[in-house]
Formats: sequence, C-alpha cells, structure tokens
Amino acid sequence: MRTGLHRTGRSGWFAKRICVLGAESTGTTTLAKALAKSLQTSWVEEYGREYSEQKLAHNDPVWRTGEFTAIAEEQTRRENWAACKANRVLICDTNAFATVLWHRRYMGSDSSAVEEIAGRGKCDLYLLTGDEISFVQDGLRDGEHIRHEMHRWFEEALAAQAGRWHIVRGSPEERLREAVSLTKSLFRGSAWPPKLESV
Repeated sequence: MRTGLHRTGRSGWFAKRICVLGAESTGTTTLAKALAKSLQTSWVEEYGREYSEQKLAHNDPVWRTGEFTAIAEEQTRRENWAACKANRVLICDTNAFATVLWHRRYMGSDSSAVEEIAGRGKCDLYLLTGDEISFVQDGLRDGEHIRHEMHRWFEEALAAQAGRWHIVRGSPEERLREAVSLTKSLFRGSAWPPKLESV
C-alpha cells in the first residue's frame, strides 16, 4: 500500500478504480469509454493493444515474456498517472491483472514477474464483460477460437482473488446502466460521490 501511495500521489491513491476487462471482442473498450463519460472522469486505454499494433507494423508475430512484463509495467504507470487527475474515480480498460491471463494465452504458462506487477495494483471493482455478444474482427484480433475459454479464465481468476467483481452482460446500454449502479454502490455513505450523467 505504501508503495502505491508514493507512486500515485495522495489524490491518485484515494481515487476509486474500476477496471473493465474480458476476452477479445467482448465490449471492454466500449464500456470503459461510456462509463468514463457517464462519470465525467478519465479512462486509461489498453496499452497492450497499442503495443500489439506496433508489433504488427514491424512484422513481429513472436511474443516473449519480457514484453508482457513491459506491458504490465507501462499499463500500471499510465493508470497511476491518470489516477491523480481523475474525478473521484478512474476507469481502466484492462490492467496488469488481465496481463497475467494474456501471458497465459500467448505463452502457454503464467509469469511470476507479471503476477508480481499485478499484485502491486489497486482496483476497487472489476467489471468482466460477457462473451455472449458476436465476435467482431478488427484486423488485430486472433482469438475467436479461444474467446470463450479465456472468458472462463477471467471468471476463475477473479473468483480466486479477494477484490470485488461483477459480470456485465446484455446490450451496451444495459451494461452501462449496471456499471453505473455498481459504481454508485462504491460510494454509498460517502460525502464525496462522483457526479453522474443520466444513462
């Protein structure tokens, strides 16, 4: 805890953090952006996607453990920086916890180094996007065949950790309404709740 407080600054550490995560093409980015807009706050984009686009541009299809460590570190750094500027709550489109599972997906095993980075993180609520929606190919995704299995990995990993989590399903509007309701519950009894747009 002390390490996180030192890194993010006092205001960043006390901001609530909500992480939207899930398998490929399950609407994580759509929900993260909409939730941040509704909460009138900032959100942190998925650095792993940015990194993957760079690999594709350099025609480098082979993944290495060190790359996932670097992704987890940079995702965490960006999250901690953004938390200092957030309006009471920060929305994260994935985090280092999810990178543990992406390492498993591409490398076939878990990484203690990535797990260690994930263990340093702070998250008040994980929102797992459901895999009931259709897969959409965007030119970068390659995991349609493993998407449902990865969703199960996320469920199992979230159930095994101590933090609060919830699966959101349905249309984008239904998911957003549920996410907003869950966010409100984090501030129940608080004199410092975020301002919410109507959804």
